[in-house]
Amino acid sequence: MKLFPFRHKRIWVFGSWIGRKYDDNSKYLFEFVNAYHHNVRCVWLSRNPEVVKKVRSLGYEAYLGSSLKGLFMALRCGVAIMTNGLDDFCAVPLLGGAKIVALWHGVGGFKKIYNENYSGRKLQIKRAVDSLFNWVGRDVSLGTSEYTAERVMEQFDVTRDSIVITGQPRNDLFKETIDKGSLVSNVDFASYTKVVLYMPTYRVSPNTHKDVVKEILQELSSSEKFLEFLKREDILFLVKLHPLTQFAMESDNRYFRVLGDKQVRSVQHLLMAADCLVTDYSSCCVDYALLNRPIVFYVPDEEDYLSYSSLNDAYERVVVDKAKNIGDLIEKISAGNVTSTTLLNELFEDASIVGTCYSENMYRAICNQCNLEVV
Repeated sequence: MKLFPFRHKRIWVFGSWIGRKYDDNSKYLFEFVNAYHHNVRCVWLSRNPEVVKKVRSLGYEAYLGSSLKGLFMALRCGVAIMTNGLDDFCAVPLLGGAKIVALWHGVGGFKKIYNENYSGRKLQIKRAVDSLFNWVGRDVSLGTSEYTAERVMEQFDVTRDSIVITGQPRNDLFKETIDKGSLVSNVDFASYTKVVLYMPTYRVSPNTHKDVVKEILQELSSSEKFLEFLKREDILFLVKLHPLTQFAMESDNRYFRVLGDKQVRSVQHLLMAADCLVTDYSSCCVDYALLNRPIVFYVPDEEDYLSYSSLNDAYERVVVDKAKNIGDLIEKISAGNVTSTTLLNELFEDASIVGTCYSENMYRAICNQCNLEVV
């Protein structure tokens, strides 16, 4: 329902992570448009007062989505840009009639999501319900390749002409240099020969009712063989837990550190600081592949995971450096193979956007969708 007929197409509101964070693709596009395209009024809407305070301290315009000013901006904006869903802005998003742009919080990956998990009668029912109201409904979707476009079409039941191949704005950061010393408190990256970043997918097995990642970390942190390998090679094995993780883990081992989600200022900065990525079924490998560094897939629970979770064909197409036990993991970290990295880039990075500015691509795509002059 178009709640407000007088929207202004040069007012763009941004939000992310159900209104809890100032982060991800929305953040990077927000700052880029603020810096380089002054023809657009950029407004950050959040459900978190601390986020509003932080964004304002950076010199930007921001409001609580539920405040009078925030509600007015939601009603007035011509474009609304999100990473997770319409609840990125407010519990009651008054965005009818605005152009909804879904940057999402990661493209690719291997897990089937949304409509990919439905078929037949169940899919028909879901589509009928979504036609009434859909929290992840959108007018424009981000893609990074034709493969990701095909996936988005199936996942969200959208047409190909609503998908723009631009690359993810957050990955423009990879073209910059970073100060590793300021990334994580009490971690001196420069004091190690090599940094291996482990970013596992959050999962609790319905077969065992156990937190799989917690079990994996307990095994790794207690393995003399693994810890000795890290010490011998002077490797920092840095674990970044998923935002949904329910447990905290302490480690007093210099070579094995665990970070909770709130301890990390920026995941993209953390990826840049790593010489090698270890992951499993997560889409973070798609981002990291752009750095052209080794990726190892550590999947000791693969058989159990596949019994309750569906993966798409990309998993078999790109996951070649697969480790199923600690011995395999040590071997593949040591080898530094980039075969999976190459395959990921071939599948997830369209040749037309290689070397371009993803934020500029998206800005122009939105302007094109809204019939706005690019300034």
